[in-house]
Amino acid sequence: MDKWTNQLIIFTAGTGMFLSTLDTGIINVALPTLVRSFNSSMSMMTWTITLYTLGLVSTIIIFGRIGDKFGRLRIYTLGLIVFLIASIACGLAVSPTMLILSRALQGVGAALLQSTAAAIISTSLPKKEQGAAFGTLGMLIGLGPVLGPAIGGLLLSTGSWRWIFWINIPFIIFGLLGCRYIANLIQETKNSISINWIGNILLALTSFSLLWSISTLPEKGFWSTSVIGAFLFFILFLLGFLVWERKAAQPILDLKQWKKSAFILPVAGIFVLGGSTSLGFIIPPYFLEEVIHLLPWQIGLFNLSAPLGLMVFSNISGGLIDKKGTCRLMVYGLVLMASSYTILTMMQASWSLLYLVVLLFVFGAGAGIFMPANTSAIMNAASMEIQGVAGAIQRMVQNLGIAIYAAVASAFISGYSERDIAGLMSGIRGAWAFAAVSLLVVFIVFLYGHRSRKY
Repeated sequence: MDKWTNQLIIFTAGTGMFLSTLDTGIINVALPTLVRSFNSSMSMMTWTITLYTLGLVSTIIIFGRIGDKFGRLRIYTLGLIVFLIASIACGLAVSPTMLILSRALQGVGAALLQSTAAAIISTSLPKKEQGAAFGTLGMLIGLGPVLGPAIGGLLLSTGSWRWIFWINIPFIIFGLLGCRYIANLIQETKNSISINWIGNILLALTSFSLLWSISTLPEKGFWSTSVIGAFLFFILFLLGFLVWERKAAQPILDLKQWKKSAFILPVAGIFVLGGSTSLGFIIPPYFLEEVIHLLPWQIGLFNLSAPLGLMVFSNISGGLIDKKGTCRLMVYGLVLMASSYTILTMMQASWSLLYLVVLLFVFGAGAGIFMPANTSAIMNAASMEIQGVAGAIQRMVQNLGIAIYAAVASAFISGYSERDIAGLMSGIRGAWAFAAVSLLVVFIVFLYGHRSRKY
């Protein structure tokens, strides 16, 4: 294949990743508008985010496995179609229930896309070109959070809120045309594996129960019946899944993979990366609104700091993978992320905003260096037969990290929200410290693995 075709494969696969992150940023900006338009409540509208995440995380491994069996490009194309239908339905919603259910369907479409995007690259491009390709993929992932709030704010200011969903349509059409063109050029390898339906269902229920418990924790409280009940179901379903997988002829997750440091370390790293990144989106807006009293558009511009760093350095990192190696690049990325968050644990209300912008940009740069190398490491640690599952694991674990760390950050902040500014800043520093410690722990593990040549 020529260079143009390779670029088309990369950008076609990246379209789905871009859309899923773009929609997250847009919906966050639009929540107050949706509350007014439907004469609803913020707690009700928040379900547009919660069910999207639940639909994504609880089905992504299933679709990764199905993609390995029937062809990743075919499942990816189906994901674009589902995302298109859901986006149109979201824009046509006439009630909160219709919008929330359409967002859940959109989450399923995002799972179809995210579970197969990286596998399309790893199975279609030569190995020597995959590092740069994963760098471009990381750049497109970072571009979504950058453009999401800006596009959302513009559409809400100049037109109807419905266009925040219909804006997806031209991107989806591009992706569908790209898929059709690529399908005529590449011969996808399919695997004669059986679909482990019981394992799939147990894994989906496990993920759903965990995320339901996490999502309702900030509102209901830790000791509420719904939170404890959902967590108990999570434990039961997880135990059932592990027991079933040990005896399954073709397990949905090859548990032997988890014994390899070349696989489990990057998976642990992407969990912490996802969670730490979520704090960068949650804490600064709260600080800027409650302490500094900035306007919404000013907060939106400020929140571009970390995504810009991620987008710029993802492209740089992708070109260095073959020269520096995945583990070394991940160590470099962790140094930057851990350093910036460690400094943020000393954050004061009197800090200069420029100081905060620089620290968040440094964190984003570290995330940008880390992510392409992480994707490459996870995909290379898995066999070619389970590339879809490997890519799905990365995205599922990252989304779980986002959900769990977001709940922790909310707990820290809400615990001080009714106190004075000094108390609020203590809660903010506690949330930064939680993320900084987890980044430092992962950094030490990666550094040991690199120096001992175990990874």
